[in-house]
Amino acid sequence: MQQARIEWAHDQPRWDSTHLALLDDTATTTRMTRRRGRSPRGQRCIASAPYGHWKTTAFIAGLRHDAITDPWGLDDPMNGAAFLAYIQRRLCPTLRPGDIVVADDLSCH
Repeated sequence: MQQARIEWAHDQPRWDSTHLALLDDTATTTRMTRRRGRSPRGQRCIASAPYGHWKTTAFIAGLRHDAITDPWGLDDPMNGAAFLAYIQRRLCPTLRPGDIVVADDLSCH
């Protein structure tokens, strides 16, 4: 693994940035709702939050030097099947010969 990191760092300056496609994903969940709040002294803090079934929304896109390509949102968390579907159906058709795709090491990738 250490040798692979050394080679990675060594090769980067030779890459043409117009051929790089960086994959990035993020997600949000209703479980991130705050449980506490603030209100003026003497007044009750009133707010609403979803109860019971939590909802997760994921977003993934290819980032290039001049544009964001193939953004895709889904109403579920990202997993291996969703990631593979994104790669096969959305990203691969946009790749050109010589393109380099870089993804982080999240376990679903």
